[in-house]
Amino acid sequence: MSNNNNGQQEIVINESTPLLQTEQQQRQQRIQNAKSEAFGLILMTLSALAFSTMSLFVKLSGASFASFEIVAARSIVQAALGLVGCYMLGINPLGKPGVRKWLFVRGFVGSTGLALFFYSITQLPLADATVVFFLSPTFTAILAALILREAFTFFDGICATLCMVGAILVSKPTFLFGGDDMETGSLQRALAVLAALVGALMAAFAYVTVRKIGKGAHFLVHTVYFGVISTVTAIPMLFAFQEYVAPEGWKEYGMLLMTGVLAFIGQCLLNNGLQLAPAGPGTLMRMNDVAFAFAFGILILHEYPDVYSVTGALLVVGTTVAMGVKKWFKSKQQ
Repeated sequence: MSNNNNGQQEIVINESTPLLQTEQQQRQQRIQNAKSEAFGLILMTLSALAFSTMSLFVKLSGASFASFEIVAARSIVQAALGLVGCYMLGINPLGKPGVRKWLFVRGFVGSTGLALFFYSITQLPLADATVVFFLSPTFTAILAALILREAFTFFDGICATLCMVGAILVSKPTFLFGGDDMETGSLQRALAVLAALVGALMAAFAYVTVRKIGKGAHFLVHTVYFGVISTVTAIPMLFAFQEYVAPEGWKEYGMLLMTGVLAFIGQCLLNNGLQLAPAGPGTLMRMNDVAFAFAFGILILHEYPDVYSVTGALLVVGTTVAMGVKKWFKSKQQ
């Protein structure tokens, strides 16, 4: 560094300066990326906690309210919070004209999956319903290969097969594990498992639709469509097939309110976490839903899983994480 005629300092550039600056910038960028990824994983863990706590409130609410009433309550709260968020950020809640039809499709299949998942939670142990519903990443991989022409390798096929085996161990169908198919409890459980499976498939369709939309819509717009369409579909279904029960007292109102608040918080944390965290570790953090569900089931609901449920859960979680980590390494290589 030297002084010029005006007494100002000049930076002397030599051959080593660009190299030193580049190395320092790369090091700072790596540190910044690591911090961002770590923060993203924290956000995804918190989102898993929010969604699991929401499922716990759904389970507790199921003792007093029909599943469609819980869906309607959550959806109204979620839509309202989404609209407030769009207003505060200056976002058009209708989205861009070119993607509105896909936003509608995403909202419809997502709301259908949500209704089926909530029904399964009210009829099954919390951990079992969560595990079966978490077949959705496997269904997503298959649908993405069929619809979006994404790669689906032999390894993915093995993981998908093991995932299905895990779901069978959790659901314990009577034709494999014994029991009377005509028993009311057996039929009710089979219907709840089927609802969770179809719900997982609908959630996979919703995720593939989100992938197709890409960055064409803000996540709050997705939240608004999801909430509004769920409300419009859940209320008629409630009065057509179930019975409306008016909430009594702050406790029942609070449980219904918290399902919507926690769902909204979980979606915000999840979307922000997905933008920061790599796909593989992000998938691992998302699987915390299952761990929290088992913990809530044992500690709060006193639902103790048998060896089949535990083994099936490990298969579903393990294979899903393996598929996510594989995609992460592939993206790193690319």
